[in-house]
Amino acid sequence: MENNVYNFKNIPFWDEKQPKKSFIILADKISGRIPVTRIEHWNKFSSLLEHPFFNQPDVELVFRGHRRYNWSLSPTLARVAANRMVNEELAKQQISFFQKTIRGRVEDHSLLYDEDENEINELWSIGQHHGLMTPLLDWTYSPYVALFFAFSKEDPEDDNNENPYRAVYILNKTFIADENKCPDIKLFEPKKDDHGRLVAQAGLFTFSPYDSTIENKLVDALFSNDSDNELTSLAGNEEAEASELAKYICKVYIKNIEQKNCVKFLRRMNVHHASLFPDLLGAAEHSNVFISEFAQKQSERSRIKFENKYEYQKTDNDNDKPETIDLTVKNSDLRKRILEILRDNYKGQVEIGFLSEKIEQTLLNKTSIDDWDTRDNIQAEIKMSLRGLLRKHSYPEAYWDVVINQLMELAKNSISRTIR
Repeated sequence: MENNVYNFKNIPFWDEKQPKKSFIILADKISGRIPVTRIEHWNKFSSLLEHPFFNQPDVELVFRGHRRYNWSLSPTLARVAANRMVNEELAKQQISFFQKTIRGRVEDHSLLYDEDENEINELWSIGQHHGLMTPLLDWTYSPYVALFFAFSKEDPEDDNNENPYRAVYILNKTFIADENKCPDIKLFEPKKDDHGRLVAQAGLFTFSPYDSTIENKLVDALFSNDSDNELTSLAGNEEAEASELAKYICKVYIKNIEQKNCVKFLRRMNVHHASLFPDLLGAAEHSNVFISEFAQKQSERSRIKFENKYEYQKTDNDNDKPETIDLTVKNSDLRKRILEILRDNYKGQVEIGFLSEKIEQTLLNKTSIDDWDTRDNIQAEIKMSLRGLLRKHSYPEAYWDVVINQLMELAKNSISRTIR
């Protein structure tokens, strides 16, 4: 579990009136040398894209979406390297292993000849599709496909690491494709696409440079002596440098809220698993999304029936006092009390039925440990899980602390007594 939550307060919000003040280079472990900005809702992404800053003349951009805010531009093959970078020997060994193991498994024997660089590139692409660790990073010409990959999956319920933002990387493909200006980063658009995914996703790849990262090689190219861009004259002016570098590469942090609504929005644009993965896997994932939505609606109907079994009575005196919540209840009434806490703190439109079930399961599971209510680490883990559930089910962030404190008090007064 992450002990420290990343301090997003240091990252400026995207401001369409002042785009040059909207970026910062933090030079930390999470953001590296990449300029970053943030938006507080995924529905602000479209207006960001339409801004002239992201529509420079004769510049083509490509995009890449990440579910977690702290995922870097690191290819899968780099994960096995000690320094988390791909080196030439590692790449050659991997493609050699793959060439040997696919013999008799592919009809196109041209893929087996390692002296042809184009065929090797095609083989890397095929391997990427089938789960091979490669030096490739997937990109797309479509910003909404990137947004889909950032928001298509829910955060795992058993993941106690905070994930307050998702992310979309934006890369200046025009500059990268110019070998005279940026010789160390290679782009590749495969010709072979047997499964149709690359066409459906408007996809292409970058090769990770050996013993370095994309952002480092890109910055080096931009600051080289023979570079004709404005960056070389901005050295030392951090704000101007960040906004200028953002024209070539940047990272947009997007608030991790209303994930399901984002998926529904993209579905109306025909961006979904079935359209992006035109195979059985895509059909299965698309079906899984629909059945999850169906189950949530089913749960909400059950919640309404459950609530209607109870009558909430108040005395005349209660009406004259601020509303309070009785947290000392029997364990059999736990779900009812959770529903009351969720409903009484925020009366807006939030489907709390499914959320209350998940909270009940979390509290019962995590409080089964002896003396959990005297152990700070267990309580911190429970609070982290509750925050994740509230975020996942779009419960307003302004009420999280109050709700979590009341839920923790509820658990101490009811669950602990019952277990003991």
